[in-house]
Amino acid sequence: MKKIRVVVAGECRLFRDGLRRLLEMETDMVVLGEAGDGLEALRVVREKAPDVLLFDVDIPKLGSVQVVRELTYATRALEYVALAASDGDERLAALSSAGVRGYVLRSSGMTELFAALRSVARGEPYVDPQVENKLLVGLNCSREERDLLEELTPKEKEVLYWISQGMSNGEIAGRMVLSEKTVKNHVSHILRKLELKDRTQIAVLAWRTGMAQSMPC
Repeated sequence: MKKIRVVVAGECRLFRDGLRRLLEMETDMVVLGEAGDGLEALRVVREKAPDVLLFDVDIPKLGSVQVVRELTYATRALEYVALAASDGDERLAALSSAGVRGYVLRSSGMTELFAALRSVARGEPYVDPQVENKLLVGLNCSREERDLLEELTPKEKEVLYWISQGMSNGEIAGRMVLSEKTVKNHVSHILRKLELKDRTQIAVLAWRTGMAQSMPC
């Protein structure tokens, strides 16, 4: 029986060790290596050539979205399973667009994790039921949504773009040379104008409309 070859990436050593032990108890899985940050993940994946990269969304250095983009560009056959702390993580939409097809919450059980690994290894998507409604949105953008986007100011559009890339308010403030309070106000205006409830919905809309693919001028 061909085994699913996995690389585990996450900042916490105990997290990685625990996952390795659990995965290697399964007869159809083997862990080829581990990585503690994004840069190490790039190196280990390129060296080991696994079938699946199982990674924590909060992996430091480079960031999970950038890691997936770089690996997808260089390694087309690689599949991914992302572990997220909550269904409100706005990076999930960006990861989905980058090519991630497996999503599991950290609060879920091993049954969901094993199902995700086996599904993506077969070339099939797997979305934890707890995040399904956030990710499985229609791919087509309505005219009403595009009209709402036109109501945003240039600064608000730029904030929307950085939200879609998974940045926090503090990171956006540093990038745009604004105070964090100003960024927070921009986010509030975006939510009101687009009639959305949270940052995850902002990110999903940005990817669906194409505004997340390039930074507005």
